[in-house]
Amino acid sequence: MEKVRVALIGCGRVASVHADALRALDTTELVACVDIRRERAENFSEMYTDGKAQVFTDYKEALALDNVDAVQICLPHHLHAPVTIDALNAGKHVLTEKPMAITVEDMDAMIEAAEKNNKTLGVIFQNRYNDSTVAVKEAIDSGKLGKIIGARAFVTWKRTDEYYSQSDWKGTWDKEGGGTLIDQAIHTIDLMHYLIGMPTEISASYFTRDHELIDVDDVAEALIRFDNGAKACLYANCYYVYDAPIYLEIVGEKGRAEIRADKADIYIGNTHTHVEPTIEPTTGKTYWGASHSRQIANYYESLLAGKTPDIDGRKGKVAAAMVLAMYESARSGETIKFSV
Repeated sequence: MEKVRVALIGCGRVASVHADALRALDTTELVACVDIRRERAENFSEMYTDGKAQVFTDYKEALALDNVDAVQICLPHHLHAPVTIDALNAGKHVLTEKPMAITVEDMDAMIEAAEKNNKTLGVIFQNRYNDSTVAVKEAIDSGKLGKIIGARAFVTWKRTDEYYSQSDWKGTWDKEGGGTLIDQAIHTIDLMHYLIGMPTEISASYFTRDHELIDVDDVAEALIRFDNGAKACLYANCYYVYDAPIYLEIVGEKGRAEIRADKADIYIGNTHTHVEPTIEPTTGKTYWGASHSRQIANYYESLLAGKTPDIDGRKGKVAAAMVLAMYESARSGETIKFSV
């Protein structure tokens, strides 16, 4: 079987989920591990390839390898764009963690580089692959819920001052790109867009209320209007007492659907369908869900088949652009006309 040879760039927390997925696939081989902390890259190589993967502290050395076909990027947000563009220009395919980048200009440059080099760019939004999301999406696309008229979402997680003090990029505008919206709530924002449609107007506000070490948003709210007439409200904070399950409700003229964490309940007339996850997380945070493996499998299956993956650069751009529009609205006090 043909295999895609992969370099993993960034061996931090979420990288373990990526490495597990790569190890489980018959279509991929992890051939290089990159991290500015050499020991961390060496540990990944030992853990996931019995030391066979080459180890680097400079990602450009990995990009120079002829036996690297693709890279997966698990780096701080501000590095997604430059490393992606370098990789694409080096002739490698790229799958990057969310957010795609922290400016619209960078996201557009990433898409342009992929198209110019005829390489595949994918963006991680694994919760689209959760069983709960798949069931709700089917109920919407089949017309069972009727015309979608509204939605509401709540993301209330816990990030302490210690969480931010242990990082040189978390909780910063120039490196993380923001706070709770771009880091914690972006997955739920992406699900809103995926399930409802394309936003047309966004109005938002944010504050820093419960953290001493940061000046990015630790609480935010937004009103989002979509091209099909639906209206959605979003609330997010990262100063709750624990990582509570996210809540997303989609309301149609014939019924409604609720997603709580990775479970769903769909109500249509007198019928109620409950959806439980069929796979459980094996590593990382439980609220990441267990669907990284599904999206990563889709990316490489699509790559080998010469097809566009489910979430390419253009689709992966939307949620991050929505977050940036929320920040722009909050700072200007204006409603933002949204387009991508």
